[in-house]
Amino acid sequence: MAEKHRMIIPGIQRLVPDVCDFVESIALRANLNDRAVYHCQMAVDEACTNIIEHGFRNSDTPGHIEITCQDEPDRYQITIVDDSPPFNPLLQENPDPATPLTDREPGGWGIFFIKKMMDEVSYTLENGRNKLTMVKLKTPENVREPIPALPDEQNSMIREYPGGIWGVAPSGRLDSNTAPALQNLLEEQLASGHINLLIDMSEVSYISTSGLKALVNAWRSAQGKGGRVVLAGMRAQIYEVFETVGFDQIFDIFATPEEALHHLKNQTA
Repeated sequence: MAEKHRMIIPGIQRLVPDVCDFVESIALRANLNDRAVYHCQMAVDEACTNIIEHGFRNSDTPGHIEITCQDEPDRYQITIVDDSPPFNPLLQENPDPATPLTDREPGGWGIFFIKKMMDEVSYTLENGRNKLTMVKLKTPENVREPIPALPDEQNSMIREYPGGIWGVAPSGRLDSNTAPALQNLLEEQLASGHINLLIDMSEVSYISTSGLKALVNAWRSAQGKGGRVVLAGMRAQIYEVFETVGFDQIFDIFATPEEALHHLKNQTA
């Protein structure tokens, strides 16, 4: 018999990381590997954030979101049920990753990520409630021994390099709750004239579309001021997110901060 685990939260954004942690813990027990677990976290993050930001936007009181994780022999299934107005997100047209960054709309990527990251996604309307079902199949590429959880610290450090280059090193999760702080930090640096930024991503363990938006906004602002934003040290699962939306073709991304610094010095010399 499949093992089921259920969590219910009010539609409040600050509780979404708790849902991600819940989904992660069950996924690890289901023996999914780190890449598959990451995909599940990101899918749930984006789904819940869309419900809260759009489904409950015009509601005087937040509705509720019910998340059920079901561990089956051949699959790990996540079901999200909410009582916002009926809406099938799968009917939304996919954005084009090849679109130049300057021509892209700021939103619309959440459902795209869900469809790309999960193996099966379906929607039904049951008893007036939205029901989104997402599946990660237990194929060889998705299953192996779990690894220890990464530290989830929410600190950022700023470092000055020679030649007018400044480094920013976020850590932990870059999601809808933490990305605004990073965006404010980057905006402050740019407003202070620090227009050549090296963002060290080596301690970032998770990024959602909110984190991507913060980086894109900084990239655009730096470009407008005649500066540059380069990224370095991404973990494999973070780089995969950038590849999925074509951001690896837009950002200058380097394996190490040292390589990124060398590049920036040559560009600003």
